[in-house]
Amino acid sequence: MAGGIHPTTSLSKGILMNRALALLGAFVATTGALCAQGSDDCANAQVIAGLGPFAFDNTAATKDGPNDCDGQPARKDVWYRWTAPANGGYILSTCALTTLLTRLVVYDFQACPVSTPPLMCGADGCGGGSQARISFPTVAGQDYLIRLGSKNFGQSGTGMFEFIFDPCWQLNDDQFEENDTCDQAAPISDGFWPGLLSRKADQDWFSIDVVDGATVQIDIFFTHAIGDLDMVLYNACGGGTLGVGGSGSDDETISWTNNTGACVTTKLTVTFFPPDPAECNNYDLQVQGSSPVGTCSGGSDIGTNYCTPSVPNSTGQSATISAFGSDMVADNDVTLTADLLPANQFGM
Repeated sequence: MAGGIHPTTSLSKGILMNRALALLGAFVATTGALCAQGSDDCANAQVIAGLGPFAFDNTAATKDGPNDCDGQPARKDVWYRWTAPANGGYILSTCALTTLLTRLVVYDFQACPVSTPPLMCGADGCGGGSQARISFPTVAGQDYLIRLGSKNFGQSGTGMFEFIFDPCWQLNDDQFEENDTCDQAAPISDGFWPGLLSRKADQDWFSIDVVDGATVQIDIFFTHAIGDLDMVLYNACGGGTLGVGGSGSDDETISWTNNTGACVTTKLTVTFFPPDPAECNNYDLQVQGSSPVGTCSGGSDIGTNYCTPSVPNSTGQSATISAFGSDMVADNDVTLTADLLPANQFGM
C-alpha cells in the first residue's frame, strides 16, 4: 500500500477529527449560550462590560425578583452584572432593539435575592408605548445588577439592549419630580410653570381635571433646536388619545373640549420625539381652562376669594388661591391651591 494511506492511520484521524468537531460544537453551543442570553438567576448574573449592544433571550426564563418597579414585576427576567466605565449617569435602553415590550430594572450590586430598592426602573421611554429606556447614576468601576424582563404577562422573546452615556444627568430635576410615569402624574390646574426639564429617559406626566363642557388649552414653550419635545393628552392611564402636540417646530399646543357629559381627569405627558438625538430639554408649561385639583373626584370649591384680581407678580400674571374639599370641620378635608406664582420663591 505504498503511496496510500494506512487504514489504521486514516481511521484514527477520522475518529480524532470527529471528536474534535464534537468538542468544538459543544464549545460553540456553550459559549453562545453564555454570550447571548443572560442568566435566569440573579445569583449567577451574567458578567458584561462595555456599552453593547448585548443580546438577551427570556423565552425560557422564570421570575427571580420582587415586584419592585412601582409595584410591577419584570416577568420572565434575565440578569446581568455590568461595570460602569465612567462617573455620571448612563441610559439603559431596548429602544428599536427588540419587538418585545420590556421592563428594565437597575440595582446597586448586592447579594441575591435583592433587598434594597432599585436605582431606577421603567417600562417605557422610547415613545409610543413601545420598549423601555431608563437613566441611572453611576460610579466608575462599580458593578450594577441589570434586570431585564417582559412588561406583559405571558410574553417573552429575544432582542438586544445597550448602554448610552447620559449627558443630561447633572441637570437638576424640576419641582414636579418624580412624575416619570402615568401612575406618578403630578396633579395641576391652571397656571404657568417655567424652567421644567424633560429627559428622553425620564418623561414628565401631569394630571389635569376638566369638567364637562370646559375647554382646556395646554402649551409648552421650548427651543426645538435643542431637542424636539412633544405632548400627548389621554383620557386615562392607558386610555384613549384626546390631543397631540407633535409639530417639528418650537412650542406645542393642545386644545380639548370635554363633551363627554362627565368630569374627566386627563393625563398629559411631555416627552421627546424618539428619533431626536438630544437627551434633554427645558420647557415652560401653561394650562388654561382646567378645574381645581380634585374636582373630578367628587369635591367642590369652597370659600370666597377677596381682593381679586391681585397685583401682577414677576411672572406677569395675577396669582390666584382656591380652597377645595369640605367646609365641615369634622371632615378634616381642605386643600388650598395657589396658582400663577413665581416658582421656588418665598410666599406669605
